[in-house]
Amino acid sequence: MPQEAKAPVLESPEKSPLSLQLNLDFTNAYFYHGIIQEDTGWIAQPAAKLTINLYEQDDFKIDGLLGTWNSFHGKKTGARTHGDFTDYWYESDLMAGAVFSKGKASLTASYIIMTSPSDAYETVQEFDFTFAYDDSDLFGKWALHPYALLGIETGADASDGADSDPGTYLELGIAPGFSFDAGKTPVSISFPVSVGLSLDDYYQNAAGEDDTFGFAQVGIKGSIPLPFGDRYGKWTLNAGVSAIFLGDQTAEYNGGRRQQVIGTLGVQVNF
Repeated sequence: MPQEAKAPVLESPEKSPLSLQLNLDFTNAYFYHGIIQEDTGWIAQPAAKLTINLYEQDDFKIDGLLGTWNSFHGKKTGARTHGDFTDYWYESDLMAGAVFSKGKASLTASYIIMTSPSDAYETVQEFDFTFAYDDSDLFGKWALHPYALLGIETGADASDGADSDPGTYLELGIAPGFSFDAGKTPVSISFPVSVGLSLDDYYQNAAGEDDTFGFAQVGIKGSIPLPFGDRYGKWTLNAGVSAIFLGDQTAEYNGGRRQQVIGTLGVQVNF
């Protein structure tokens, strides 16, 4: 009898060790860790992050990170006039680090250099350590997705002013949410909540007095995929609104205003 022809074995394509994420957000106000930077005129914030898989075994993984984050302002925020486009380029950050993942838990360690091409402020440098846990398996639709961020300023200048002491910052947050289908379009909704605290000299006033409570922020964020096809990356439209409530020192930086509403609209592309 003739032998039956066997179907060819197709090898699955190897997963690329590199991934790239691009973001472009527009917002009406920019606060960094509760410290006002700008809340008038247009604010555009492009970013890019390259992730490199360095090691993976079972449920343990190490990824390297390289990234940049920028903020362009229509009001020339604090710029020392150069007479060119850098007058609008308020901030440019460079970041390098690594993510250590084990199961549902991850620890991100990164070093960030925050520069101002418009010379609006002196360069600020800090180590950031972020611990995050995906508790979806434990709580299902009630998952909180908690995280904690520890920021340690290392340079001569600080986020709360050039004459302030380098400080240590702690942020605690959650982002519960849910997903549903609107017709054939999947929609994701989350409710981010965060609190920013000074562990040491992070929120100082002119007299050098530190305030522990910096801010609390609550919001709602929605995300939907855009139908451009995977050939051009995976596109996502994001929109959100939040309310920020400031402590004594951060309200002082903000001209005495203790609350502000922040709206954001942006697009994200993943390759």
